[in-house]
Amino acid sequence: MFDILVLGAGISGLSAAIHAAEKGLSVVILTKGAKPDGSSNYAQGGIATVTEKTDKFEFHIADTLEAGAGLCKKEPVNILTKSGPDTIRQLVKWGVQFTPSPTDQTQFDLHLEGGHSHHRILHAADLTGKEIMRALLAELHKHQNIHYIENCYIKDLICKGEGKEKRCIGAKIIHQKSGIVENLLAKATILSTGGAGRIWQYTVCPPDSCGDGMAIAARAGAALQDIEFMQFHPTSLYAPSLKKPFLISEAVRGFGGILKNDKGEEFMNQVHPLHSLAPRDIVARAIHSEMQRLGKSHMYIDLTGRTPKDIRSHFPNIYAKCMEVGIDMTKEWIPVVPAAHYMCGGVLVDTWSRTEIKGLYACGEVAATGVHGANRLASNSLLESVVFAIRAVDNICNSSLLNEKLSAAKSNKKERISFTKSAYWRKRRKILQDMMWTHCGIVRTVAGLNQGLKVIEGLEADVQSAIKNKETENLYFIEFLNALQVSKMILTAALNRKESRGLHYILDYPNLDPKTKHHTIYLEK
Repeated sequence: MFDILVLGAGISGLSAAIHAAEKGLSVVILTKGAKPDGSSNYAQGGIATVTEKTDKFEFHIADTLEAGAGLCKKEPVNILTKSGPDTIRQLVKWGVQFTPSPTDQTQFDLHLEGGHSHHRILHAADLTGKEIMRALLAELHKHQNIHYIENCYIKDLICKGEGKEKRCIGAKIIHQKSGIVENLLAKATILSTGGAGRIWQYTVCPPDSCGDGMAIAARAGAALQDIEFMQFHPTSLYAPSLKKPFLISEAVRGFGGILKNDKGEEFMNQVHPLHSLAPRDIVARAIHSEMQRLGKSHMYIDLTGRTPKDIRSHFPNIYAKCMEVGIDMTKEWIPVVPAAHYMCGGVLVDTWSRTEIKGLYACGEVAATGVHGANRLASNSLLESVVFAIRAVDNICNSSLLNEKLSAAKSNKKERISFTKSAYWRKRRKILQDMMWTHCGIVRTVAGLNQGLKVIEGLEADVQSAIKNKETENLYFIEFLNALQVSKMILTAALNRKESRGLHYILDYPNLDPKTKHHTIYLEK
């Protein structure tokens, strides 16, 4: 029995584990793959907070609310922005090395990104997530009361009781190298499993970003909220030869990058007053529309207005990747295309990261804090990950959870998961991904969403067949089931929103609904 079980080892999970260890708690943290794992390691742009003297919390709040298209929850936005400076100090204390100002080494270099009214993006060159992960992992290994287990897959949460009395007491996990299933018990469990970008065909997310956390929380009875709002990053690198997708950071446009079509026309000038610095949802739709209008596979970012020295010093990683595929971004335009990137909704939590299930918390991309509303403001996500992870641990320490005596019913049954039929279930995953991109992508229709649900029905028949043939104790089946359940809930949530708002643009309802509200959804039993 541990004090805290942390499921997921990105920036949110690592922050929670370290903060808990510093308070003397026993912690076990799991990661699906080998460390460093998850989307956090790929975050390029940075972390947003008020640092500049001319900037104010009120400005950061206003920018966040503007980007969120009227659906941000004001209390968590207020908490997020005002916690920013202290959070940065904590990260620096844990060893994070942000890029200093070229004119004053005692200050941070601050980028400007789309949707922000001020320079407030702290960064570590263009590998901010990688630097934060490096520092947090180094700090984590200083604590003997943290147990780190790699290559573990979560099968389900372990809960006792029903209704409002339901209590999470841990998770059933699968050791991926042996297939052995084990129960890990804890007085409090923190979900920090990341997003669901891999549910879509085209994405910049790593393979483990496939909605597992949302699925297991939903199966346990937790509510999901605002999951129709998947943020499609407007600018992933268009390079068919690349085996792994690559993101062209928002900071490139903040540094002067201009969006152009193949004719050199700056098409964003007619779309939004901020031109190429418009919020991501608007830019993604504009690129998608321009691609369709011209019948092109991609658009471009032109950064050649900056000096080669500035480009290479600010974006060494992006420059190297572009050169790898034969593009010199100091002289040539960067080909870009939208791709699924960030889930703005997720498992519904309060301002202390608590779900509806006692003892179960969620933070990071898997959680719906209400900060992002209908569209995430650039670089708010890394800040949110740390702020609400720390708040989760603080709430656990101030609650009665750690004083409760818990026990789980012992079972003599030894479970083992098989690794057969991988091609069979992966083929069905591909069908699911193609459907989500076609029918629940950047632009949606009611007919398309309903067609998507019909595809889901066909795939559910495969699930029922597996249940009938007792083939459910299979890792690839479980992965597919998670993706299928989350996809169905996303389609249903999208059909429930009869308006176009933020990241949800549906041709049947092109206007805003003045009576808009958050949509909460539960898994159908």
